[in-house]
Amino acid sequence: MPGTGIRTVAELAGVSIGTVSKILNPGSSANIRVSAETREKVLAAADRLGYRPSYGAKLLRGESTRTIGFAVTLPGDHTDTYLSNYTFRLLNGIGREASRRHYQVLLIQGEDYRYYMDVKRIDALVLIGFPLDSNPLADQMRGLFEHFNVRNYPYVVINNQLPGVTAAGIGVDNRSGMRQVAELIRRKGYESAGFVGELTPNPQRHHIERVRCLREFLAGSGCTFDDARILNGCGNGVPEVPRVGRYSHADGQAGLRYLLDNKLLPRCIVCGNDDIATGLLKAARAQKLRIPEELAVIGFDDNENAEYLEPALTTIRQPLEEFGRLAVSHLLDKINDPARTIQMTIEPELIERSTT
Repeated sequence: MPGTGIRTVAELAGVSIGTVSKILNPGSSANIRVSAETREKVLAAADRLGYRPSYGAKLLRGESTRTIGFAVTLPGDHTDTYLSNYTFRLLNGIGREASRRHYQVLLIQGEDYRYYMDVKRIDALVLIGFPLDSNPLADQMRGLFEHFNVRNYPYVVINNQLPGVTAAGIGVDNRSGMRQVAELIRRKGYESAGFVGELTPNPQRHHIERVRCLREFLAGSGCTFDDARILNGCGNGVPEVPRVGRYSHADGQAGLRYLLDNKLLPRCIVCGNDDIATGLLKAARAQKLRIPEELAVIGFDDNENAEYLEPALTTIRQPLEEFGRLAVSHLLDKINDPARTIQMTIEPELIERSTT
């Protein structure tokens, strides 16, 4: 709104000018002492009035925080996401490229990402995708992306799986990955296959997509891929496994036990990621199953431990470090050229080792 200043924002929010100044000044040490409720009132008032001095004005003055934010969870989610190899690998790529370009990285967990951009605490933002099948914050996240798009903020989402959202993104080609898995299964002549994903009421869209693609590519191959051997979610006798970090080895352990107890063990099991595959292999060893003679196992991601497992894990390599590097490169280019955008899908690679 033309002519709107900090006093108008303070009057609408019902707070002092000093409070507004603290909240809209990312360099203020007092900023962190403002309550979340007050901060939200001030940001809502500024948004309603169209008052956005920090981001545009600071850029016009040539100021920069030299900081890229890396949001690792949904707002309000304070789970142990840092335990995930997935997050580590993305951060390695982000950190290396940011350091090379003389930027630092700020990890953001459970916070309102819009706030960090609106008050210019960061120059740009990388977000991990929001892959839950039923995301309770979907509408909120759509609003956030619309907010970013209208203001042309530099941000990018890695492996976004939120339908109906136009967002700058870099992600893996799940279809290509499952085509390569199906080709391996056909070549090996496995007569049956199963899938173990997350044993939770709200599994990832990535895993749902991989199951759908694998079913398509195995059709007519002579390899059965029955619903009873697809464990992606829980219920109907399939146990729920509590989440630890982003993924859980326990999914693989519980999944194998369920298949054995119900006499559903297939010749080959495809896992949603390498952590699940690692847990499944541990359970298989406890049952004295011979890998790969009696049971073949395939993972997804190719984390740093995959080749050192015994036996070494066959998996689909997702170049997460490269995702991080590309994200930072795009963001810094966009700061200099606001018209730039990115929609990139990267083909993964089958790494065949000793579990097949």
